[in-house]
Formats: sequence, C-alpha cells, structure tokens
Amino acid sequence: MRLWIEKVRLHFASEGPKFHFDSGKSLQANIEDLLQQAQEVQANAGGTNYVGAMLQHLVGAKLDLVLGPGKLKHHGFSVADESTERKGDFQIETVALHVTTHPSEALVRKCHDNLRTGLKPVILTLGEGVAGAAFLLKNAQLADRVDILDVAQFLTANVYERSLFMAAACQVTLSRLLERYNEIVEICETDPTLRVRLCGPESRQIRR
Repeated sequence: MRLWIEKVRLHFASEGPKFHFDSGKSLQANIEDLLQQAQEVQANAGGTNYVGAMLQHLVGAKLDLVLGPGKLKHHGFSVADESTERKGDFQIETVALHVTTHPSEALVRKCHDNLRTGLKPVILTLGEGVAGAAFLLKNAQLADRVDILDVAQFLTANVYERSLFMAAACQVTLSRLLERYNEIVEICETDPTLRVRLCGPESRQIRR
C-alpha cells in the first residue's frame, strides 16, 4: 500500500504546480500557495531546487511585463553567474537583483562586489529569509547599503499596480504573469515540472 501511495504522490508532483485563483484569499496568499506547491514538488524531486527556479523565473516574468519583451536576458536556474559574467540574476541599468531562497555569505560577497563596481544590489528572498539576509549584511557592515525585499510582497505589489488597484483585475494580471513565467520556463529550462498549470476562466493556458 505504501508503494502505491508513494507512486501517486510522485505522479502528482511530476505534473508541477497548479494555479487556481482563490478570490477568498489575499493576493499574496495566492502567490504563496504556488510557492508551497513548488516546495512539495521539491520534497519529492531528489534535491532539485524547484522553489529557487520558480522564484527566479517569476521575478523574470514580472520584469518582462514592466520593461517590455526583449529588454532582459533570461538564464536557466542552474546557470552560474560566473559563467555568464552576470553581476546577479538580473541587471537593469545599475541595479543588480539577486533572487534566492537562502541568503548566504557568498551572496553577501556578491553584493559587496556589486557596490565596489558601482551597482546597487537588491536581494529578493522568501519572507523567512529576510531576517537572515539582514543579519548577514549587518555582520558585513552592509546593512544600510543593500535593499532586501520579500519576493512574494514584491510580486504582489506589482500585480496591484498593474491592475490599477482594481481587485477584480488582479486575477487576470496574475494569470498574465504566470503565462509569461511559463514562456520563460519553456525557453530556459528542460524540466516541464516547473511549468504552472493555469486553471480558471481568466487563465489562457499556453500549449506547445
């Protein structure tokens, strides 16, 4: 029986996260539900960091919607910054964005290097990682030189802004963000599990 239960769990994990907008929840709670699903997939994936990959490509999708297509270069999650001479996961003008699930001393060193070369580093991380990043930056005497943002709040604020703060429009805006996310995943990643299955009348699921 346990074997079959495990097979069922792996089957649903292999399908990837599913998005169905719950109007009874806050916008941030809907976004965090997606991240929680990615965490559950990751728990059955033998070490693959699905949450980190999802965060990176959600931020990339948000930036594409803000800046317009073609203004930003996207990379696979496993591509190291050093191999592409990147100063962060994304660089826009003089701002270097670092997207991470677990802020580390290595990331703080990257932020220090950013500052040394005239860039403004911004750390985007999960809510529970904000305090850890602040602690590491304080130890490195960089506490007042690097911005740290909760990535779910970062995405939530953008959806509200793009919806002109009309609550009824947020579902459509978030669906568009996830459609762009799926496009980026298809271009940059080989694992289809990272794709989000969009459900509901306002979601136009992309099929390839």
